Amino acid sequence: MIKTTTKTRQLSDVLVINGIGTDILQGTAVGISAMTIGVIGAWSVSCLVAAVLVAGGPLALVTSWFQAISGI
Repeated sequence: MIKTTTKTRQLSDVLVINGIGTDILQGTAVGISAMTIGVIGAWSVSCLVAAVLVAGGPLALVTSWFQAISGI
């Protein structure tokens, strides 16, 4: 008994897109976003440290902040 194998070609309307380029762009976007968040975080910490130094300490900064907010 001989088995015959036939190859059939099936046509479809599905578009296959290679995801490698999309993954690279997505990784780049995540990397740039992380760097931007890091820079903003470092800037905010440096501003807070500068405010503490100018005010004369953390307690003086909090006191000055409450006075500025309440209008005293």
